[in-house]
Amino acid sequence: MVAVPYSYTEELDFSFNDSKLPPQNIEAEEAVLGGILLDPSAIYRVKDRLQPEHFYIGAHKDIYKACLRLCKKGEPTDLLSVTSWLSDHELLAEIGGRNKLATLVNRTVCAVNIDYDAGKIIEESKLRELIRESYRTIKLAYDKTQDLTDKLSTVANRIKAVTDTPIAPTKEEYLRWKHDQLLEEVTNIYTTVVEPSFRFFRLEELAKEYSRSTNSLEHLYLKSLTAECTKLLTYEELKELAGSTVREWLVNGLVPKSTTILLAADGGIGKTKFAYGIAKTMIQGTQFGKFIATGQRRKILYYQGDESPGDMMQALESLGYSESDIGKYVRVRFGWSAENMPALLQDLKEFQPDFVVLDSLSTANKYSVYQESQMEYARPILQMTGLATQYKTTFLIIHHTNREGGVRGTTAIRNAVSEVWLLTKDNSQTATPYDRLLEINKSRSRSSGKKYRLMFNPEDLQFTFLGEESEQGFNGTEQSAKDALLEFFSNNRNTRFTTKELAHRLGYSDGHLRNCLGGLAADGLISAEPQNGRATNYFLVLESVTITPDHPCETPQSIARTQLEAVETGSIAEYPITPRSPPTITPVIHTLQWIQPKVIV
Repeated sequence: MVAVPYSYTEELDFSFNDSKLPPQNIEAEEAVLGGILLDPSAIYRVKDRLQPEHFYIGAHKDIYKACLRLCKKGEPTDLLSVTSWLSDHELLAEIGGRNKLATLVNRTVCAVNIDYDAGKIIEESKLRELIRESYRTIKLAYDKTQDLTDKLSTVANRIKAVTDTPIAPTKEEYLRWKHDQLLEEVTNIYTTVVEPSFRFFRLEELAKEYSRSTNSLEHLYLKSLTAECTKLLTYEELKELAGSTVREWLVNGLVPKSTTILLAADGGIGKTKFAYGIAKTMIQGTQFGKFIATGQRRKILYYQGDESPGDMMQALESLGYSESDIGKYVRVRFGWSAENMPALLQDLKEFQPDFVVLDSLSTANKYSVYQESQMEYARPILQMTGLATQYKTTFLIIHHTNREGGVRGTTAIRNAVSEVWLLTKDNSQTATPYDRLLEINKSRSRSSGKKYRLMFNPEDLQFTFLGEESEQGFNGTEQSAKDALLEFFSNNRNTRFTTKELAHRLGYSDGHLRNCLGGLAADGLISAEPQNGRATNYFLVLESVTITPDHPCETPQSIARTQLEAVETGSIAEYPITPRSPPTITPVIHTLQWIQPKVIV
């Protein structure tokens, strides 16, 4: 055995002074107790913050406990009452007798500084607590019965309890601190631990640490999702928070930005294929009937649980996802469930999708302990509602209808989303087996209750837009004016027009166009921007898209945008738009264009 010189070993410095008294402030303790004995109302200023264990002197702890007991009973804390209570509980001699109490009163002039003195007592107690935990840490380091991992975990928890606990909290502040600490740890587990089994293990360990059940922790997390609210806002703060009063869309009148949509339909209706088609419209920047995309190259994230990879690929190929560079803007996950919420958070951060399709709510909740009829079944939707705002994305959640044609399951499912679409078969006498009705059953972004007629082609899986169901009863002139307005706005994207300007350019009366513009704006097909004391501006949004070298692409939309930017910068003159008569609409059958309704006899 080779002897190692002592000079080569690490020397630990244990030269701290053991003979030095622990941190304390006896004068402050005496001043607080004397103030309480002198002025019985003073205890109400400190009783919620100052605890008996904060005192350094044992006699002071007992005296303060006596004061708290009397205060709790509504009795005074003067010298006579405290002396009597201590005598009745055989503590008077232990604290130093009547002379001790008399001394506290004689040394105190008034209780005006009792709040300050109480704070000093609590600070010194905090330092003693830190020293106590440090000694316990040294003792634990020498303990050979525990492994290193357990030791480090124990030390971390002890130090955290000292450093994170607020100094001089009231009872309410302390309970708030405990709540916030627990909720932070629960939220961290639910949002960062990807593996469900390890997440459950972490929850069990946390439940043991806080002497609670895992069910209690889950309910705490659920309540945190539903109880969020802002501070009380002034009108100016509301305007700043809202940003713009103009509703933002991915597809005008159909898909709002930063929201949650529930698409409910019976089996075999084609709801998944409909979602694929709408997503393709957003990528290409085209339109589905009257619903015009506000941009192109939107990123789409599919969470597929109902279709196999083969079925999904076949459907996307039939819908033309292999065309151009559409596939570059699509990402897919299979087998996702609400238990994998951290994976969703990771995808939102890394891929930054504009549109997320979840197919379906039933498969996402396949491991849920709750039934579809229970309110807690809607928890994943509540989480997505918050994520939609946080990550500026829109979620489309596919679900099933019940026998009555409504949303299946608890009403909490319908209440948790901002938009509800119902896709059903058209059961009218003139309908074919492939005719469908899309109803905007609920909307916080546009008028609700309207139905649109579609036709599903089982060969290429595409939906054709046939028009609004009630259009057959519309005034022909009104419908013609609306069509003319949509065409005009489509050719003049991002340019704002007043009613008078539009009437002059299109050759209609102001009153007639005002009604038509109001209807289009209510349906979200165009944007309306009210002006203070001035006429409302109407326009159709086209968002600019950054074209990277990896994805060079020139489309009619990008050419139009370039021309519009040139007009705005003054590099070329504005294209003249001459007034014209209402256009004649020629029926053209196309899956992405509006067509006149076909009546099948």
